[in-house]
Amino acid sequence: MCVNSLKFTFALLAVGGCWRPSTWTSPIKHKLYNAYALLIISLMYSFTITQFMEAVLNISSPDDLTDVFYTMVALFSACWKVLNMWVNHESFADLIQGLTKGTFKPLLSIEIEIQRKFDKTIQNNTKRYFLLIIITFFGHVLVSLMTSFRKRQLPFRGWVPYNYSSFAIFCFTYGHQYVGIIVSCFIHVACDSLIVGLLMNLCCQITILRHRLRAIVNGQTTLGDCVLQHCHIIKYAYMTNARCTTIISFQFVASTFLACSNLFHLSRITLNATFIILFAYTFCILIQIFIYCWFGNKIKLMSYHLVDDIFESDWVMLNNKTKKGLLIIMMRAMKPIEFISAHVINMNLNSFVALIRTSYSIYNLLVQMQD
Repeated sequence: MCVNSLKFTFALLAVGGCWRPSTWTSPIKHKLYNAYALLIISLMYSFTITQFMEAVLNISSPDDLTDVFYTMVALFSACWKVLNMWVNHESFADLIQGLTKGTFKPLLSIEIEIQRKFDKTIQNNTKRYFLLIIITFFGHVLVSLMTSFRKRQLPFRGWVPYNYSSFAIFCFTYGHQYVGIIVSCFIHVACDSLIVGLLMNLCCQITILRHRLRAIVNGQTTLGDCVLQHCHIIKYAYMTNARCTTIISFQFVASTFLACSNLFHLSRITLNATFIILFAYTFCILIQIFIYCWFGNKIKLMSYHLVDDIFESDWVMLNNKTKKGLLIIMMRAMKPIEFISAHVINMNLNSFVALIRTSYSIYNLLVQMQD
């Protein structure tokens, strides 16, 4: 399995314990990777459990709630994503493999160039997203070392079932929390980049289809090839939506709670290093759901614009059979490709605006409860 646009994503998935490297084919390497994945995922899950127990046992006010929620919800989301990646590994592998089969294979030099440009864009977007998350993470670590660590306080709230007053045990617990956070960072970036990469590859195929439709007039492609590719794109989009809907739905809910929780937390602290880090974290949360909505909206617009591309071509020069075939494609394209999560939430910019409004409404409710 080799999809150039997702090479960096595969590396992140491997580090996050979600995807064994394709070159690790021997039984020993299988066992080594499974042991590694079990270790780091167990560390993340155990930290998530401590935060959940803290929320159950020690929350008594909205301030306590936001202190725990701003990491616990993100950890729950990461746990859900890694669980989906393990359970549905074969399904995701089939989706990725499908990008190299049938009508999705670029044939002409201009199609290869289109594919190359999209591959480069996908990899660059993944690297930028990863850099944003990692800078925020290390900024939090730096601020914590200068504040919490000196006071022998843990960086995050959590129910710890033992005494960590000794320096060695405190360092172990401190490190355990940050290992859980960094693993969740890798999982979030990897899974988000994988889904967005699949969406952008669909955009690439629509772009190639638009070129092939224009080339019908010159006889470089046939109508049958274009019809098959359009059907392949629609079918692939449906399968991708079906496989990713649970991850995206959970992320929508998590982002809504995190946005309002962080907004409430920001309104309660003064402008200092902690405020800046929390603001950066909130920005990352919004970017995380924004990329889903942005590229979901982009696919919808690109699939709909196939109608304009066909109408603006020199279709009057074609025979009646070809005209009828193009008309069928136009009629199908009138119903654009839309990605839907939880059967009700469309992945577009309107959904992103609705999420912001919902988060602000919940924030106002928390403020009223505090008052």
